[in-house]
Amino acid sequence: MPHILLIDDNAQFREVVGLRLKKEGFEVTDVGSGQEGLAAAGAGSFDLILLDMLMPEKDGIATYQELKASPATRHIPVILLTAAAVEGHWEVLPYETDGPAFVMGKPYDSQMLLARIRQILVGS
Repeated sequence: MPHILLIDDNAQFREVVGLRLKKEGFEVTDVGSGQEGLAAAGAGSFDLILLDMLMPEKDGIATYQELKASPATRHIPVILLTAAAVEGHWEVLPYETDGPAFVMGKPYDSQMLLARIRQILVGS
């Protein structure tokens, strides 16, 4: 069962997305900050990370950069979710390192997100 780390400061969002992912057969660990996400990613074994871009203290870009700087986590694909993009927007980040990273706008289409998650996990 693929294991997804969900990092978002909005507890309600984590609950809704986590339940949806679990219903689709994924194991989900969720945390509420970039710092907690870095700790969880370093201590666990994850197949994919869903990461909110706009969080207080350590935002998604800073968290992403630290994930990609660490040999223990740089291989994990990351989907950055943000309300700062157009709804349904999807692009590959231009500054990839050892693993793919993508940006998807919030609110998002859950079927599209699930399709992208499956595409990444099958393709990785």
